[in-house]
Amino acid sequence: MDLKKILVERFEKKGVEPVLIPGLLKNILATLKDRPDITHEEVSEKLRYIGWNDFDLDENTLQIIIADHEASEATHPAAMRH
Repeated sequence: MDLKKILVERFEKKGVEPVLIPGLLKNILATLKDRPDITHEEVSEKLRYIGWNDFDLDENTLQIIIADHEASEATHPAAMRH
C-alpha cells in the first residue's frame, strides 16, 4: 500500500494542486509535531489561519498522514529529524 499515492489522490480530490501538496503536508506535520493529540478540525482551523482557506482535513486523511509519517520515520529516521 503506497500511502503517499493515496494522500496525493485524496488531496487532489479535495482540490489541492499537486505542486502544493508537499507544502500542505509540511504544514500539517508541523502542526502535529506541536500537538500530537490535535483533532482534524483543529488542524483545519490552523491551516485556514495560515492561508489554506479552501481545505478541510478529514479524520481519515489525517490518519493516513500520521501512518505515512511514522512509516517514513521508521525507514529513514535521520531524514526526519530537524
